[in-house]
Amino acid sequence: MKAKYKLFIVIMLIGITVGCDDFLERSSQNLIVPETVKHYKELLQGDGYFKDLYEKTKWVLFMTDDAEFQESYSRFSDYSFTADNVSYYGDIYTWQSEIENDNFTDEAYLYLYKQVKLANLCLEGAINAEGENEEREILLGQSYFTRAMAYFYLANLYGQAYNEAEPSDMCVPLVLEPDITIASPSRATISQIWGQMTSDIENAIKNLKDKSTGDYFTIGYDAALALATRIYLFMEDWDNAIKYGEELVGRKPELQDITNETKATNSSYGGTDNVVINFFRVDNPEIIWNFNTAPTSNGTGKTFYGLFAKYGVYTAGYWIATSSQSFYPGQKTLIEMYDTDETAKTGDQRLLYWFIPPVKRTSSSYADVYNTYKTLKYDPQYDKQNMLMQCLRTGEVYISLAEAYARRNAAGDNVKAIGYLNALREKRINPYTALSLGDFTSNDALVQFCWDERRRELCFEECHRWWDMRRQGQKQVIHRYNYGGTSGDAFVTFTLQEKDPAFILNFPVVERNQSPNLVPNSRPTRNEN
Repeated sequence: MKAKYKLFIVIMLIGITVGCDDFLERSSQNLIVPETVKHYKELLQGDGYFKDLYEKTKWVLFMTDDAEFQESYSRFSDYSFTADNVSYYGDIYTWQSEIENDNFTDEAYLYLYKQVKLANLCLEGAINAEGENEEREILLGQSYFTRAMAYFYLANLYGQAYNEAEPSDMCVPLVLEPDITIASPSRATISQIWGQMTSDIENAIKNLKDKSTGDYFTIGYDAALALATRIYLFMEDWDNAIKYGEELVGRKPELQDITNETKATNSSYGGTDNVVINFFRVDNPEIIWNFNTAPTSNGTGKTFYGLFAKYGVYTAGYWIATSSQSFYPGQKTLIEMYDTDETAKTGDQRLLYWFIPPVKRTSSSYADVYNTYKTLKYDPQYDKQNMLMQCLRTGEVYISLAEAYARRNAAGDNVKAIGYLNALREKRINPYTALSLGDFTSNDALVQFCWDERRRELCFEECHRWWDMRRQGQKQVIHRYNYGGTSGDAFVTFTLQEKDPAFILNFPVVERNQSPNLVPNSRPTRNEN
């Protein structure tokens, strides 16, 4: 990284260990040294585990085809979008060559390397630290997992999609030592980064196997299996994706059944009842590992609150919001992917359960003003104490297995793919009619259905939609942009084409300026259509 981070680990340790003097001894005024396996474990748990990952990467949602964003409608001035959102995220939304500006800084890159270096520190220190061998193996497994996950994010944000790249194409720097002595590391290849990723997750699996690590707030064997399934799916290594996915589902087959849950409505938005049940709550049986803390207030930056706009109205089409108070407009196509009768409350319950539908604001002075679709996947306004945030979960693994079988397409694979789709969908759709081979005209149609199901199931979770757009060869994405006018004439459009260089993010400006060996990615200048 940068030269000024030459003593990064020492500084990091001092920052991390505030309040941890009970297990750390100071060898000098400037150095805090963990001595036991327990110390390293607490260090990893204290600042690792990606607790701030959502906060550092939430802006990626603006680049997807689930987002449609406007500055304001002056005729509805009391409900207009704030200019702050444009100043922060406008360049991201329009895929500019530079997404950073005077108001927004990409903090994801350094944050992820912080996790890498923390893992490196624990991997190096655990070998000779005092402690039981089983606890040492658990620490090693959790550290390998941490590094694998960090590089998965780095590679899929700042490198080319694995299936679109040549092995020799440049990816991100490969850092395997905790001592930062290289002022300006060079980029490693796609082959090197993904090779390290697979090596790390295999080591995580080996060290965590047959170990008890506690609840889903702690990295365990199941989490390693889930991440391995994800990594190999993206590498199009169908055999290994199936191998680890099948083992995970065999160990943890449970899915949250939402077919009989209460419809997500709220009286303040025109609904008749006041009950909202969060999906990511502590009793959800499909959660494998939770890596983001629950919000402590409605206004916390770790939620969708404050990310987009405070209020908004639209008299035609669809918007998708990210909470009951703070939301962004979304592409109509996502809502239309759910086969749901909202009046009868039948069909795909994900639309009913995860979204509040648009209803007329009875208290509004504007007769034609409707509220928008708002997703409640992470709404902290209701039941904050029992709500979780970002998770690895079994639902993702079911979809990954369906895709892996469909794309491998060996004898009997399509039947297995449909079986996993049915297993998931029967927990989401009421009444449910099982899919069969006859429902698909070709293997390509089945693969496309798997991709569509990923979008329906994983919307607004991690960076799934952006990653999937990259690896699936998204044909075209169009974002409309309103500079504050009162009619359609005020709209301009920006287009992201298939295999567009803008699918690869550039490194933060500060890193490029201070690391001359960090060859930047080439992103085109983006003009309005």
